[in-house]
Amino acid sequence: MKRFLPLLLPLLLFISCADKVSYWGKKNSDGKYHGLGVITFINGDKWEGEFRDGKPFNGKGTYQFPDSSKYKGEFKNGLLNGQGTYTWPNGSKYIGEWIDSDYNGKGTFTWSDGRKYIGEWKDSKKNGQGTFTWPDGRKYVGEHTDDSITGKGVTFEINGEIKSGIWTNGNLQDKWTFEAVESFLKNTYPQFKGFDYETPTTSVSLPKPVLPSSPEKPVLIAVVDFSGNNVSVGDCRALADRLRSELFNTKYFKVIEREMMDEIIKEQGFQQSGCTTNECMVTVGKLIGVEKIVGGSISQVGNVYSVSARIVSIETGEIENTAVYDHTGNIGELLTGGMKKVAYELIK
Repeated sequence: MKRFLPLLLPLLLFISCADKVSYWGKKNSDGKYHGLGVITFINGDKWEGEFRDGKPFNGKGTYQFPDSSKYKGEFKNGLLNGQGTYTWPNGSKYIGEWIDSDYNGKGTFTWSDGRKYIGEWKDSKKNGQGTFTWPDGRKYVGEHTDDSITGKGVTFEINGEIKSGIWTNGNLQDKWTFEAVESFLKNTYPQFKGFDYETPTTSVSLPKPVLPSSPEKPVLIAVVDFSGNNVSVGDCRALADRLRSELFNTKYFKVIEREMMDEIIKEQGFQQSGCTTNECMVTVGKLIGVEKIVGGSISQVGNVYSVSARIVSIETGEIENTAVYDHTGNIGELLTGGMKKVAYELIK
């Protein structure tokens, strides 16, 4: 099955009816296109990338479809082969490995409705070990067969319940202990490192996050204490303190220390505790003289912690950026690793 065979039609058009497309780029001494170039096809498709021996779709490039679908990555003989990203008009996206225009190997598919699968693929179907997450936060980690949850694995419910064993089409057929399933997956799939990992995934080669260049003059900001839902005041304070450090370490911000902020607020007869609305955050920001302020909430449901943060402009009162980060595990791991990711998301 080749779900992207329409890609071949423009290729044939280019070879047989070159006068019906526009092209610019480099040519060899024999007149054949070679190197980087751009083709606009008569049906509205567009190719921008490498040519070899007079033919496009060999090497790296970007193919834009008239319906706004787009593939960016590696090609061979007119088919999607290698690493690449395909984006659909509705926002769905696949990032990972391709063989002959099918998902084959390791990759990540994110659906427009919030579902997500990270793991192994064969012939464009989920096959092998992977992690499937539903929009409501439920998660299955384990084996997949022919696009279904079939094999040995574990589900993590949003209420904290854990089910482990052998599954058939998403139904638990035979219960195993959590430890037995984990041992099986570790022994069968070398890329699986255990459920204690923050995100048990296969080793998908995805682009590393790139932060914006730090400004010559870092922005002056403050971080108010986060509100907690099933999370203690002390834990919220500790996580907010770590976020301050992580924001400072990005070199993008100059961060007001907690002690200084508390002293200024106390002198003004104001309290930051329970300051969760944008209006309250802006008031605090004006009192301490910062340009922007960060606040949010931290919730716990079962063994899942969710951090929701936002950065607000003191001048306009508007939200400039948000970050949502979900962590499965203990709160100590959220402190040591998760808050750095929240900081990165706030400045991306």
